[in-house]
Amino acid sequence: MSRSTTLRLTHIVAGRSQEEIRQTAFAAATRLGFRYLIFRGSFSLRDFGGEVRFDNLPDQWHRHSGGRSRDLLPGSLRRQALQEVTPLAWSQAAPEIVRSLSKARDCGLATGVSCPVRGPSGEWSLTSFALPRGGTQAERHIANVLPDCQLIACAIHCAAARIDRKVPDRALPLRRLGNGMLSERESQCLIESARGKTTSEIGQILQISERTVAFHLANVRRKLDAANSRHAVTKALSLRLIAAS
Repeated sequence: MSRSTTLRLTHIVAGRSQEEIRQTAFAAATRLGFRYLIFRGSFSLRDFGGEVRFDNLPDQWHRHSGGRSRDLLPGSLRRQALQEVTPLAWSQAAPEIVRSLSKARDCGLATGVSCPVRGPSGEWSLTSFALPRGGTQAERHIANVLPDCQLIACAIHCAAARIDRKVPDRALPLRRLGNGMLSERESQCLIESARGKTTSEIGQILQISERTVAFHLANVRRKLDAANSRHAVTKALSLRLIAAS
């Protein structure tokens, strides 16, 4: 993870309003080379009012999607993406969804990737990044920036959930961390995970077993109330528990 990516994450999670989050998210997507970003998240189990949505899609696609139950993604792409635990490249979606992308391409949404994030209490979000042109070069670009896309999706999820709950920024670390900070070994494992290392590679670097690495990362997720390791990285950065090298 580059320092520029870390700065984009911290700008997003520091947002004090939905508008700030929206603008920093759009800027992050642009820096990654994407034209469009679509975010939809549900953070309240009690009613529909807990949903947060924003996008910068072209007006032509908004007009086309006007009667599609508020769903701005092509076809049933959202449904499949939310069934995944890793980012879903649109080119790798179910065949019937790929076929349904023809109208989206006419409106400037040729290809993209959708990144699901789920929280421990049932909340969910889906952040999608889209390009106006497809082809081999576009798919190669998506594959190259996929880890950054997922980290940015986690950052947006965390920030939007905080805004939805109207929790003051300074209260969040105390609530999230509970009994304590990360141990030195937990921080080391998380930092290596943020660099894209597998549990096996982390074990080799730190001279510990793969099982011990998994144990430490599980502890980190529990302490930070994180849905997955990328979510934990985002929260640890926002709380200044780890820093970019």
